[in-house]
Amino acid sequence: MIKNLIFALLFLALNASARYVGGLVATVDNEPITTYELNSVMNKTKLNKDEALNLLIRDKLEIAQVKKLNITVSEFEIDQKIAQLAAANNMSVNSFKSVVKSRGTSDEQLREDMQISIKKEKLYASILNAPNQNITPQNARRFYENNAGMFLRFDSISLIRYISNDNEALNLQAKDYKADIKGVKKEHLNLSSSKIAPNLIYIFNNTQNGEFTPILESPVGLERFYIISKNGSVLPPFEAVEQAVVNAMIEQEREAAMMDYFNKLKAKANIKYIQK
Repeated sequence: MIKNLIFALLFLALNASARYVGGLVATVDNEPITTYELNSVMNKTKLNKDEALNLLIRDKLEIAQVKKLNITVSEFEIDQKIAQLAAANNMSVNSFKSVVKSRGTSDEQLREDMQISIKKEKLYASILNAPNQNITPQNARRFYENNAGMFLRFDSISLIRYISNDNEALNLQAKDYKADIKGVKKEHLNLSSSKIAPNLIYIFNNTQNGEFTPILESPVGLERFYIISKNGSVLPPFEAVEQAVVNAMIEQEREAAMMDYFNKLKAKANIKYIQK
């Protein structure tokens, strides 16, 4: 899945109240960063101006390195990446794409995002060749205990399940959760999180109260859920989330290494901030 990172430790020499000239915010080795790009990143990520600009600078520097090293990605690699992300979330590829699409990302954009992601992974491969050297069972448990909030989930959930063999009927249902739609079976459920499959836990966690989940495949046909309320919070035992803990530790180490590499690129780059 595609992530937006907030680089809180970086502070730019840009005045937050500055006005930009000619639609340009900055240039990175003569590559422009426009006010449109800056505003788009701020709107999508909710970052402040400095954080969003730094994210764009990092992106320009990484893309330049990818081009310099002639890093390429095949369609097969993109398919593999999507399948890996789906499997990591205990979902089929079609269900994963459905979730991503419900968040406003088309299949075409997903593939483009995956291509960029893989290129950057290849870029950093040389400095990330052994990101898990310090990840032992003892350290993983310690990370879990010190970062318990990262692994909390709801204790119970109240929802409505809709089942149908008609995709359009389920889309019509999403216009009004109370409506009786022909061809759609409806059932009200109150479930404990301990009784819910991991793939549904992920989807429910990422669906707000009062919203519908994407349409999902199931043994009984197509289904989608309307979330009425999620109640309480519970920390699953370490054994139940051990792989998620390890993944979080790897990601943390990767980001530290990537940040160090980025800072070195940034120090060598010709970056100009345009303001008045």
